[in-house]
Amino acid sequence: MKRVNQIITVSIISLILVGCGGGGSDEAPVFEPVIETPPDTSALEVAMQSASFTNSLDFYLLPDSDDYENIPQDSMNPITAEKVAVGQFIYHDPAFATEGVAIRAKTWSCASCHHARAGFKSGMTQGLGEGGEGFGIKGESRRWHDADIGTQDADVQPVTSPTVLNVAYQDVMLWNGALGNSVNGVINAGIAPDRLMTEGTPKAANSQGFSGIETQAIAGTGVHRIGSFPPELEKTEYYDLLLAAFPQYTMSELAQGATASIAAFERTVLANKSPFQLWLRGDKFAMTEQQISGAEVFFGNGGCYGCHQGAALSSPVGATADQVFFAVGFDDLDVNDDIIGQVADGVRLGRGGFTGNPLDDYKFKVPQLYNLADTDVFGHGGSFSSVREVVEYKNNAVAQNEASTSQLDYRFSPLGLAEEELTDLVVFLEEALRDPDLMRYEPESLPSGLCVINNDPTSRSDLGCD
Repeated sequence: MKRVNQIITVSIISLILVGCGGGGSDEAPVFEPVIETPPDTSALEVAMQSASFTNSLDFYLLPDSDDYENIPQDSMNPITAEKVAVGQFIYHDPAFATEGVAIRAKTWSCASCHHARAGFKSGMTQGLGEGGEGFGIKGESRRWHDADIGTQDADVQPVTSPTVLNVAYQDVMLWNGALGNSVNGVINAGIAPDRLMTEGTPKAANSQGFSGIETQAIAGTGVHRIGSFPPELEKTEYYDLLLAAFPQYTMSELAQGATASIAAFERTVLANKSPFQLWLRGDKFAMTEQQISGAEVFFGNGGCYGCHQGAALSSPVGATADQVFFAVGFDDLDVNDDIIGQVADGVRLGRGGFTGNPLDDYKFKVPQLYNLADTDVFGHGGSFSSVREVVEYKNNAVAQNEASTSQLDYRFSPLGLAEEELTDLVVFLEEALRDPDLMRYEPESLPSGLCVINNDPTSRSDLGCD
């Protein structure tokens, strides 16, 4: 009976179609295809070409994550697939957290403060490694766990955790740029050795002559109490993976390989699937008309490109210090807002606290702008809770930090953007620059068998590992 009804239905539809074909003609009806016209981006293209350093749209193009030849890298640590593979595991594996001061070893990882779910930031105002408990959805629920470790010993940051996303386009690391001393680097080239490579501090890693990402991987394993290659892992899959990545290394050198592989992996973490990037690759329907209007504000009346340049919309590779660090009056972490510890005066001074040059006071590294919508923490001090707040702040140009007013960048002045322009700009930043698939950089499981990112009991529950 069902088959009969289907036949009857098809027959009726056929008769209708024939009838619509005109006067009982035996010819099949002709349907004209609807050709959709992509939004007009000619004005945007002109603005971007004018804003770029190369007069080309390619200036803003992020490469594929496996296009190693076109990803900026340190010549002393060339990217290979083998390095990336093992680096991805180590970055996310709490098994390497063995150098802590409490009893909760193997409960945190690099990803505790820089994970895909929060756009490779921490998801909360203050990053927390050892001493932390829990995760939530995007890391927002991680809290100090006082049962095992006191606040004086907790691994917490006096500034918000910068993202690892698109970090390949940064020559130096940290908000003040203190890590990075590559042979061809220009940003820290003039810093006195006693400041650049201070013994007994993380900056001592600058003596090895790597760029920022590699230097931070070396320094960070110590700062964040991560054993580069704990002895108990020597007879595991990690041994074979590291030997595949570094066949020239002896057993005693594999720890160096572990930090190098972390850096190699981080360089491949790119937001190349965002609508803006897809548009740059030729998909003219990738951005909506409102996103395009917002991009026109970004590269036009908004003047955002004056500080946010290059493929990561941070600063271009090879940039000078004047193109990387800006004073725009953001507040530091609020010591009255449940943060752990204090914010030292040197931290408050930003770049100047590192260089010792008063002209650098209150300058901080310009951040990249992709996947901002994945968190509600913005600024080195987490003083904003939405992209809209940051945009309105820049539009009004009234400094939060009164102490910084004498150092404010000349570009920090009222923009005069209309409400519609502000709205369109926010849409561009939140939607067009958001890669929806950053989870591709997070492994589903680890050679150690531990929970990916965090391995404390609460995190295991939050992350679905139990």
